[in-house]
Amino acid sequence: MVDIISETGHLTKLTLTAYKNNNFTQKDPDAGEYATMFNPASISVKLQIDREEKQANGSTSSEMQFKMIKPQDYTIEFVIDGVKPVNGEKKEVPAEVQKLLKVVYTYKSDQHKPNYVMVRFGSVLLKCVLKTVDITYNLFSPNAKPLRAIVICIFTSCIDQELSELINSKNSPDLTHKRIVKDGDKLISMANNIYRNNDYYMDVARKNKLNNFRKMESGTEVFFPPLKKATK
Repeated sequence: MVDIISETGHLTKLTLTAYKNNNFTQKDPDAGEYATMFNPASISVKLQIDREEKQANGSTSSEMQFKMIKPQDYTIEFVIDGVKPVNGEKKEVPAEVQKLLKVVYTYKSDQHKPNYVMVRFGSVLLKCVLKTVDITYNLFSPNAKPLRAIVICIFTSCIDQELSELINSKNSPDLTHKRIVKDGDKLISMANNIYRNNDYYMDVARKNKLNNFRKMESGTEVFFPPLKKATK
């Protein structure tokens, strides 16, 4: 798994902290963080593999070719209680719900999206974004004021593109790759990053019909075929 276990763990309340960026270096001071009243009984992790079904006419099975490892989903359920005092104080359920939503759900106009969320719970550390949140109010006062809410949050793992490509083995020499040339890129180093060998850049240049591979224009698309096809 990715970003599940922190270095050390001790008994703490589950805490959701808002961040502005996906490498989790800049907290959102306006949203702050939210600590649950009671820790969840469980955290479920959903792992998914995306496959492409290619079934030939007349066949009864498909190849189910691998496409990618999809981001992990984390489901966390907890209770907000306005009846039981916490440290001698009763919580206001509507206000607690708003504090939670401010961290995980509220649209941020300066970022043009909701916050990234870091979930900490003892030895559990999740870096993610909110996918869905279900709030069920199941206890009310005589004047219909919510006194208890069950919250179910589903988060999706959020990691930077470089780590995502590493996890999904995007540099496998057995896959076809498309790369966009950036300023300063050299074909020999690009080919070496994919094939882990300096011997194939000439074959790539030939496959892409590059007349001057020593000086490629920024924005040029270069295709790197599977290794077994690169030299054919």
